[in-house]
Amino acid sequence: MKRDPIVEEELWRSIPVYFVSFLAIGALDYTGYISIGGLTTFVLAFVLTAIHFKLMVTYRKKEYLTNPSISSIIDHILKRQKPEGRNTGYMELSSPNFRPILTILVIAYLVYRYAI
Repeated sequence: MKRDPIVEEELWRSIPVYFVSFLAIGALDYTGYISIGGLTTFVLAFVLTAIHFKLMVTYRKKEYLTNPSISSIIDHILKRQKPEGRNTGYMELSSPNFRPILTILVIAYLVYRYAI
């Protein structure tokens, strides 16, 4: 029986996700933000882990992401997508020209803010 490597990698990644979600739900219950019983904490952590597993497998299969590194996945999510064909008039701001203007604006704002 041949296993899908994306599903297998995400299944292994789900183990720490389960424990982190269990600890987060436990912390929320302990501080009083939510009020749930002992067994419900395990079930809710499992549901959150299952949702995370399903979303990650679907996203990685849709985008053909074979690299299992979480930094690669986050980089792919955050990278700027090319504009669609209907937005052909869109011009991308180049970083070298935009960064000095942004720096000057931030410095001017800070000087104005703290000069008062």
